[in-house]
Amino acid sequence: MIEKVKTNIVNFLAKEDSTYHILSYIISSMLISTFPIIWFIVFMKEKMIFSYDFFTNGMFGLSIFFLISIFLLLIFGFLLVGFTTLFTIYLYKRKHNKFHDSLGLGMILLLLNVAVNYIIFTNLNTEIEYNTFLFIVIFNIIFYIHIGISLVGKGMDKIISLVIFIITFTWSSIAYQKEISSFIETGLIQFRMGGGIETEIINFTKNKSISKGKLILLTPNEIYLEVHNDIKIFNRNNIIIKFLDSNKT
Repeated sequence: MIEKVKTNIVNFLAKEDSTYHILSYIISSMLISTFPIIWFIVFMKEKMIFSYDFFTNGMFGLSIFFLISIFLLLIFGFLLVGFTTLFTIYLYKRKHNKFHDSLGLGMILLLLNVAVNYIIFTNLNTEIEYNTFLFIVIFNIIFYIHIGISLVGKGMDKIISLVIFIITFTWSSIAYQKEISSFIETGLIQFRMGGGIETEIINFTKNKSISKGKLILLTPNEIYLEVHNDIKIFNRNNIIIKFLDSNKT
């Protein structure tokens, strides 16, 4: 049994493009792990703050927050452009003279994607909403094309797809900074960690209100509060945080 496993491993590594497969998976994993750091830096730049505390003491919370957020983003993206993965598989197989039955399912998914896009697009009101929607669509198109190639492509094709995805991710992180910040804010609001929630800061020991404003970011040790267009930073020691929009603390 052990010898059979060793033989299979040797045969796999002996394939011409196996190195490209392994390299593609390693780089993809490293890239995905940088998403939360890069996008939170973009968010902080837009808000003109930077929290060392968040990156030193809050990495676990950041990872959990972003894992859930990116999962929801990709599910939402699948409803918008999920057909691109099946179309990519079909076109790739066809190019290499191989039959694949993904076209029929892809057409069904395309109809669903068009319907979802139409419903969302007709309910957008502001420029930031349009641009955020465009950012999500572009990001997910490139991502799901990359997924399709990763599933059926040869090693070098996966590397090329990965390079295109990295370039697109870098470009979108620069070109859509306000939209990325808006996306991060939405997640922060849902987790009651910031995003502009109306908040009151109360001294626990003195039972006295210290300040009121919009909660920009809540880190393990600090509170970033926007008060009259100025950012104030409070230490969380002996502090009660009261969310005024829902009366939750």
